[in-house]
Amino acid sequence: MSVSNNNGRALEAKLVDVLCQRNSNISLLGTTAQDQQRDLTYFSALAQLQQQLFTDFSVKYAGELSVENIKTIERLKDSAAVAGDVTDIRIGYGNNIFKNISLKHNHDACKHQRPAALIKNQLGIQNPNLDKQYRAELKAIENRFKALVLPTDVDEEGNFVFRAVKARVPNSIPDLYRDVCNLVKKYLTNYTTPASIQRYFKFLVGNNDFEKVTLDPNSRLILIKDFSNIENATSITNIFINPQNGYLVVQFDNNFILNMRLHTASSKFKLTSSLSLKFDSTVDMNNAPIPLKTIPF
Repeated sequence: MSVSNNNGRALEAKLVDVLCQRNSNISLLGTTAQDQQRDLTYFSALAQLQQQLFTDFSVKYAGELSVENIKTIERLKDSAAVAGDVTDIRIGYGNNIFKNISLKHNHDACKHQRPAALIKNQLGIQNPNLDKQYRAELKAIENRFKALVLPTDVDEEGNFVFRAVKARVPNSIPDLYRDVCNLVKKYLTNYTTPASIQRYFKFLVGNNDFEKVTLDPNSRLILIKDFSNIENATSITNIFINPQNGYLVVQFDNNFILNMRLHTASSKFKLTSSLSLKFDSTVDMNNAPIPLKTIPF
């Protein structure tokens, strides 16, 4: 588990811990009790300043949650996000009333999708031939990059590393990213339907009403974005690669704009395996039709 993941788990655990301290009648559902025991250990391992930051955040944000009325809390597994539910913490108030919280620490990505899974998993298109065609084109792009690799492009342990290739061929990584983004752009433009775009948007942004809560440690602000009652997207009105940063920009007909930054998910790679590539997709909050609340802490 990465340091970033451990910090995220520690933040979730501290928030739930504060809520339970304030309301001893809260029931923890699923594996939440076990998760708390594990992740409070991560919290205790943090530097003192980080612990204080997470505690201050949790105490302040708890004031937004009507703690005295909470009946249940459940921390969801990462597998839920794969299915489109971005909820980290689900709070139940009884009478089938829930608050779904997507908790972010120092970043605002809504999804980290892999390009290879575009057709079936993200667009929901059940067409094996189209999926095979797309993956073949993606593999061809990866192979063009691999053709640049020399036996000397390795680290001290003998692993091939992207930085060594880029040091010799400066355009190798930007060209790889550009070609993959153009491939995704082509398939989103030419092979989608209203149903698949609706599925894609919900996959990226979330298929449940939720509140995205971001802790900004530098400004000591809590940013609360309300993703409830969002209009469905059924088409892409504009899609292009931003020439300034290389991001793939996708604008939907419900006025949401997503900026997708492609990057390597690992510094290492193998010539015999697919390259580990991921998008970090974020909502353009300057244009998003959702309420934003900012709270200092």
